[in-house]
Order: sequence, then structure tokens, then C-alpha cells
Amino acid sequence: MFRNVECLASLLSLHPAVFRLVVLVTLLLGGRLATLPPLSAQSGFGSFGTLGGVEPVRQYPSQAYIYALDIYRSGDLEDAAKGFEAALNQTRVDINGHWIDAIPVYAMLGECYWQLGNIPRCREYTDLAMQLAIRHRGWLKRVDWESTVRQGVRTSPPQWLWPEAAAIKRIPVSDKIQMASGQQLTEQSLRQGGVIEELNIRSMDVVEIMRGMAIASYRKRILMGPLSSQDPLAAEAADTVNLGGIRQPVGQAIMDCTLASARFATFDDKRALQEALRSTTYGGGVHPLSAISLLVQASALAESENAAGSLAASLACVHAAAALEQPEWIGEALQLAAGVANPSEAAAVRMLAERVASALVRRSRLAALHGFVAAADAAVTAGDLDSATLLIGHAKTLADRRDVLQPRLRAYGSYVAARLAAARGDAFGFGQTTAVDQSFDQMRTFAFGNKIGNQLMVSMPSVYQVNLISQAVGTRIGDATSDDLLQQYSGDPSMARWRRDPVDALAFLMIDRSAARNARLAMATTTTDGAKVLARIDDVLAGRFAGSLPINGRIADIRALVRTEDEFLKDAVRQFRDNAFAPIARLRQQVLAARIPAGGNVDAGSLSVAGLQQESLASYIALSRLSIPRLVPPRLDESSPVGDLPARTAMVTFLVSNNQIQTTFTVGGQTETWTSNVAARMPASIATVLRAIGVGRSRGSRLQEDSQWKAEAAKLAQQLFPDPALLTDERFDHLIVVPDGPLWYLPFELLPIEGEASSLLGDRVTVRYAATPGLAIRPTSKPSENQNIGLFASRFFAPRETEINDSIAQSIVDASEGSIRLPSAAAAPSMVMGVTVGNLIVASPAVMDLTKPLALSLLPYDPSVAATLGGWMRFPSTVPTAVALPGFRSQAEAAKLGDGRELFLTLCSLQTAGVRDILLSRWAVGGESTAIALREFTQELPFSGMASAWNRAKMVLRRSDLEPAAEPLLLSGDQKRESLTGDEPLFWAGYLLASPINPNETLRANPPVPLEEPAEDAMPAEDAMPAEDAAPLNAEQAESS
Repeated sequence: MFRNVECLASLLSLHPAVFRLVVLVTLLLGGRLATLPPLSAQSGFGSFGTLGGVEPVRQYPSQAYIYALDIYRSGDLEDAAKGFEAALNQTRVDINGHWIDAIPVYAMLGECYWQLGNIPRCREYTDLAMQLAIRHRGWLKRVDWESTVRQGVRTSPPQWLWPEAAAIKRIPVSDKIQMASGQQLTEQSLRQGGVIEELNIRSMDVVEIMRGMAIASYRKRILMGPLSSQDPLAAEAADTVNLGGIRQPVGQAIMDCTLASARFATFDDKRALQEALRSTTYGGGVHPLSAISLLVQASALAESENAAGSLAASLACVHAAAALEQPEWIGEALQLAAGVANPSEAAAVRMLAERVASALVRRSRLAALHGFVAAADAAVTAGDLDSATLLIGHAKTLADRRDVLQPRLRAYGSYVAARLAAARGDAFGFGQTTAVDQSFDQMRTFAFGNKIGNQLMVSMPSVYQVNLISQAVGTRIGDATSDDLLQQYSGDPSMARWRRDPVDALAFLMIDRSAARNARLAMATTTTDGAKVLARIDDVLAGRFAGSLPINGRIADIRALVRTEDEFLKDAVRQFRDNAFAPIARLRQQVLAARIPAGGNVDAGSLSVAGLQQESLASYIALSRLSIPRLVPPRLDESSPVGDLPARTAMVTFLVSNNQIQTTFTVGGQTETWTSNVAARMPASIATVLRAIGVGRSRGSRLQEDSQWKAEAAKLAQQLFPDPALLTDERFDHLIVVPDGPLWYLPFELLPIEGEASSLLGDRVTVRYAATPGLAIRPTSKPSENQNIGLFASRFFAPRETEINDSIAQSIVDASEGSIRLPSAAAAPSMVMGVTVGNLIVASPAVMDLTKPLALSLLPYDPSVAATLGGWMRFPSTVPTAVALPGFRSQAEAAKLGDGRELFLTLCSLQTAGVRDILLSRWAVGGESTAIALREFTQELPFSGMASAWNRAKMVLRRSDLEPAAEPLLLSGDQKRESLTGDEPLFWAGYLLASPINPNETLRANPPVPLEEPAEDAMPAEDAMPAEDAAPLNAEQAESS
């Protein structure tokens, strides 16, 4: 084995690969010899006396630890981990296990696995370090602190330091301090138990052991986040170093710095800052724990609202760490500095980081790589894109070296590269891969797909913390997983998380946090506060939709922030939009400048350029360290969730969770809530009602001669509403239903109010649907002044007769002046269809692919991305205010009901894009019945709005006689019916209306409406639509078709 550090200096001139090979062989050989007990121990009377044990070397920590630390600083994590494992074999071991000299080894093993992206192993080693400190509690009282400082020794700075670091005074702290351990073993001491050790006096590097304790405590806080406040191990470890009364002031300062880090681990930031501020330096000089103490200060200050003082502490840490030759903290401090710096400060951070990284290339590739990435990060913030491009290139060159393995820093570099690409005009793509996508995907691969060997590892603190929360909520709701803690993990990442590590913040955004939201809901259901339950149901459903969008809806939030009218935004949100971040205000101006008035001219080229500019700026904002208000979908105000519910309106919400249905019913400002244990049998009950009215039948007849469906619907109503008086309440004329799960397929209009023989709910009140309570109460746009109607119709009305189908479609268009058939040369491009038409009707079968929901095409004649749900949500779209999709096909027609996602996602996406009123079908009907309804609907729509127009159209349809041969949905058995009317639920109950309540709207009485005569041009049709127009949902339906 090497005897001293000078031996290492002679090896530094070797090729790096040769140097690492020599050191590793030496470490591994030493580790092998360490497993053999010395001869004195074999005899039973070695250095441990009669207790025996293994003490391979008499240096604490060993020289092997110093060699491994040097490899770690060189940037090769794999070899460093092997080196520390070998160093662990050279620590002292007795009958109690490892001794305190293993504390820094465990701490640095934790650092290796932190950088490798293995959070569970990192926590394992930090916990082992803390456990050793706790097990050997009191050892610090037996240190001869008077020998802490080497008297008469002066230290000179290394030649490679920059001026700020070279000017720092270093206190000459000794690495050999006397410490007494153990005690005289007597019968009484053995009877007391605890650690058993004979009395020994040793010279050891006490300060390095304390530095290891500080490192473990600091990392524990970083990887555990807010959960560290409830970690008993961290709290007990803090007690072991809470030692005062040391007469040697430098020794006391070192002790206080260790205590500051330990308090930081327990989330006691106030006392941690107090300890760190008074002990980081002594007499104008720094000691070996000054760097980690300054990093603790910077991290704690970054938790404050405006991070005041964090930048200064971070930069001080950079200089102190360099002066102390501890480069492992330089990059972390520079990253934090880049995170807290504003654009004017970022230029100075960039200059320092570049200078530091350049100086360290030959000294510490770990620090140099981290420094170059942080410099590029700061350059992007400062708007110096050319420097950022050069610096990220330097970082990539260094990271690509064979002797550098730094996956966590690569992920950070990928984040900076994505942000840089967005700043240069690129954007997240939709349907195509961009430079932003490529870099972002590399970052996401580390965050969620990091593999060591063939094993998938949890690499991000936020992911690890959310997993712990998910495991805890099932057993400890109301205890450790308190409501406040759950709120932190169900909301957005804190600014402290953004400042410290933007990769971790983005991972926090993208991970599924539904367990925390459901736990908060479960806690609310234990109270009698119905309004709180309603608000948390809204939070669960809103989070479900946001989770289906890129970056958890962050880009969608930015789009909504800049293009939503002021009247739909709260005052605080408007102020944030206009003042908080200059790029947001700039994007708002671009959006307003690019708007095209109704009927205006559209320049496709200019439109494309404007869209790319706006999407690029939105991508840049999304990747910036910024808390964006959650606007997609709109959320209820938890303090007053039903304050905006219109008069004479009731709202019922459902949430399916854990085989239960949580229900709220709000009317007159009061919210009732109850839990039903019927979730397991609900799909079968709903399917029974649907099959009874003819949905999903493939053989014989769809329509039944009896009214058995009413009996089944009555049973279902009793299950959903145990108190029938709720549905007969005279306080409301309008009912908003927020379904969940298979309840999306249930037409609530069909539910009898008071038993099988009573009237239907839909005949007493108007029934509307909403995807979330927030969308029910808070519209996303105002009504359009453009009332022109655009109709696209495939072979939907007469599938086998093209001419008749066209004639029927034209009759619908002719019902309203100003309507047009699509596609049309007079129509604007799909993305800005709202410039031409304010109301869009698409009479064509549509099925959502749930693996790609945003790829649903809204205009079948346009195969481009611009005609999809995702395209409509992007800039610079101008969408119609009202959209009707009578050909939409959901899983209601399938042999097994789905979970309603296709309906939920379609409504949410359309309203996010700016559509105010939506008419959607659960199953496609087509034929003359749909034509009757659409003709009346089109005629009324420009004058009375979608809700009133559809109410009128539905009444006309239900009073109309139909010809079975003109209804392609019917089967051969239905053709024998002597009479048929549109009052059959199969023809009218499948449509759901999502539209804000108009306060001036009143429920229409059923006026006498003349029966609609069958169209003269109606022609017989076959049993089912052709496959090309009505794609079956599964093989069984395909066969029947």
C-alpha cells in the first residue's frame, strides 16, 4: 500500500487510465489483505485486547479513502465507488461492527450513488453514516480539541487558484487529533450494555470524520426534501453533534458547522442558518467544514420566497471549496447560483463559472464538467446564447471522455441544451421531433429510465419522495402523511426545488401524484365539510387531465395564461402575467398582435412563422425556473368552491376510487357528500341500461317493445342517489353532472325521478355535463360574435347512397344563413378555423386512440397535425366557439365498458383549446334521426346558443316519426316495426352537452312541436354503417358489421 500522499503525486504524471488502474489495484489488494486479521488479533491479544477484531491500518480514515476521494474528484464514479468499497474494508471493525472511521467512507459512497442516479443506495449509505454517529454517541466529548490547529504552520494556496480563491486564508487544521475511545471493561460496565470497547487512545483525522457527518446530513435533506423533517434518524443524528463548551474556538466552529448541517437535514433551517453564520469562518479564515457550511446556507436561503442571500453564499462556497481543495462542492454551488440568479446577475455567474471550470479541467473533471454546464445555464438566463452554445459544447466534450462517468450531470446538461434550443427558436414538437424534444428526452430518460446494469433505478429525489408518499398514504393517513405534507406533493414543485435542480422539478411535474391527491380527498371525506370534498374532487380530476398533457400541462398553462381574456383570470394571475417574467409579457404581446378577427384574411406563411415563434417562447418559459399558475383546466377556489355556481343550478360530481364512488351534490350554496360502495357493480348496471335501450346490440333487434330500461334505470338512480328528494328539489332548473369512470356512458337524462313510473330527470331539468367541477363553473372563453356554421359530413346520413347523403347534408347547411360545407376554399386553415366559422359540426364517425389521445382528428378531410386536438391547443390556433361531434364513438358501444377517458379527454382538450360549447355523442346514430336533430339545431344555433338550440332540436326529434329503413344504426329485426319515433332513447339520449350556464337562461316548457315528416329523399339502408365510415371498436363489432 502507499504510505503517504506524496506517493500519489509521483503518479499524477502518468496517463489517467494507467493512474486509475494502479490505484484501483492497490486499493483492491489492500481490501483483500484487510480481510485477514493481524497476527496479534489471531492470537487473541491484538490491538483490541481480549475482544479481538480487525484493524487493518492505523490511520483513520485510511489512505485508501484519500485515494478513492481523488478518483471521485476526477469524475470516474464507477472506479470511485470501487475505491470507497475497498476503503471500507480498511476501516476498523470490532464486535460492534464498523467504527466511526467508516462515517466519511459511507458518506462518500452515498455521494457516488447520488451522482450515478441511484437514490435508494444513496439513502442507504447516508443512513449508515448517521447510524454510526448515533451508535457511538458521545465520542466527540473525548477528543483533545486543543490539538485542532497546527501551531506555527502557514499554508500557501495552490498555484492554479483564481484570485478570489487564492486570497482566502486557510486555517491549518490538524489531520491527527488525539481521541480516547472505549472504557475500562468491568462487570458493571458490561452489565450496562451499549457499545463495548476497551480503552484506547488514537491519533485520527477527527475533522474529516465530522466532515463526513456533515456531508451525510446535507445529502439526506436534498434527497428526502420535506420528508426529512419527519425522519427520526436525522433528528437523532443532530442530537449527537449538539455539543458546546469546547474551549478551542476552531474546534467549536467545526462542531457548530456539523450541527448546522444536521439541523438542515431536519428542516430546521432557522437554527441551521444561525449555527452556520457564526461558525463558517474563524478569524477571517476557513476550515475544512466551511465549504459544506456555506452550501447549507445557500440551500437554506434558496428556500425563502426571493432567495435573498443565496447567490452570495453560493459564490462564497465556490471560492472556499477551491481554497480548501474540495472541488466536489464547486459545481453544486455554481448550479445553485445559476438557479437563483436573475438575468442581470446571471452574466456574472456565467463569467465566474467559466473561469472556474477552465481552471479545474486538469484538477477535477467532476468540478469542471459541472462548472461548464452551470455556466451555460447562467448564459441562457442572461440571454448570451452564443456563449451558452460554446460552453455546453465544452461540457459535452468533457462528458464524452472515457474516464468520465457523470449521468446526473449529463441530465443537467440535457436540460440546459433543451432550454438553449428553445431560446434559439426551436420548440417542443407535436408529430415531429425537434432539438428541444431530443435534449428533453435525454433528460427524461435519466429521470425515469436510469439503469445501472439491467436494473431500473430511482434517480430523482422528487420521484423517490412521491413513491414514499404513495406507500405511506395507505396506512398512515392523518399521521405522518399530514394534510399539509400531502398538499406539497399534490401541487406544483416549489421554487426551492426549481432553484436547486430544474431536472428534479420537471421530474416532480411529470410523475403521477394521484396517490397524494386521492389521500387528501380521503382525509376530507372524514369530515362533514362537503365544499372541501368538492374542491378536492376537482383537484383529482384536474390533475388527471394535466397528467395526460406534455410536462403535466405546463405548456398548456402558459398558452392559457397569455391568450385567456382578462375577465376569466383572477387579479393575481393577471398581475403575474404582466409583471412576473418578461418573456411571458412578450409572449402575450405576440399573441395579441397575431390575432385575426372573424372573417379576416389569413396569410398562411405569416401564420406559420408566428406560431413557431410563440411555441418557441412558450417552450422556453416552460423550461425556465418559474412557478406557473395552474389554469388547465380551471380549478375551483378551495376557500369558496361553489361561490360562482349560477342561480337555480345544481351540480353533482362523482369520483370512482378504491371500489367506492364519492359523490357531492351542490345546490343553493350548500354541498352534501356521501360515499357509495357500488363502484364494483356499477359498470354492469350501466351496461344493462344501455343494452336495454339498444346500445351495443349486434344481432336481432336493437329496440325493445317493452320499457324494461326504465326499471333498470330506476334501480341505477337509487344506487347513485339514495335520497330521491335530491332529484325533486324545486330549487334548481339546471343540473350539471360531472361523471367519472363508467358513469360517463350513462345518460343521466334517462333516470326516473321517483321510481320506474315517474318522469325522467331530463324532462324536468336541463342536464349538462362537465369534465371537472372547475370547467363546469369557469368558462374558458367568451361567446363568439361569429355565428357562421361550418358542416363537414361524411356518409353519415345515408351510408349507401352518396347523392342522398349529400342532399341531406346540404339541407342542414341550408337551414341557417351563412353556413358552409367543409372543406371549402372560403374556409380558413384548420388551425384557425374559428376565423371563418364560429360553430363547427362534424357529422363523421370518430374514435379516439387512447394511446395518442391528442392525435384525434377533428376535421377528417385534413390529415395534418393542425386538425387534431393537439394542434388546436397549440399556437396560433383560433378555434370555433361551439363544436358538435355527433359521430363520436365511445366505449359505450364496446362489449365491455371503458373508463370514460375518451369522453373526459375530448371535453377537456376542446375547452382547453378555447371551445366554449361542446356537443358530443357517446354512440354514433347517423341516419335521418340525426339529420332531423341537426337541421333544427343548425337553424336555432346562431340565435339562441348551443344549449337552447340543442334542447329545441331534441324535442323536435323526440316528436318526429322515423322510417326504420332510414336509420343505419338499426338492425334487420327493427325493420319489421310498424311505427317508430325519435322518442326512443337510442336516438337522442347518447348526446352529452358541455356548456356554461347562462344566468338568464330558463327551462323551456315543452311547446307543441309539429311532427317532423320523414324526408322524401330518405332511402333504405343496410343494418350498419360501412366500416370505412363507422370503424368498429373491436373484433366482435367488426364481425357483426
